[in-house]
Amino acid sequence: MVVELLLPALIGFTFVMTAAYAGTLRALEVYFDPTQDSIFLSDGAEPPERQ
Repeated sequence: MVVELLLPALIGFTFVMTAAYAGTLRALEVYFDPTQDSIFLSDGAEPPERQ
């Protein structure tokens, strides 16, 4: 019974932690790369131009 509760919780926790880790790495990659721009890091007040 304990395994029935812990195994799905462990799988879910692992999935969420992996997604958070990947998101953090992607955010840091954008932050430290001068050729990439992010809407969250821009200093302009106007929204980005649409093509």
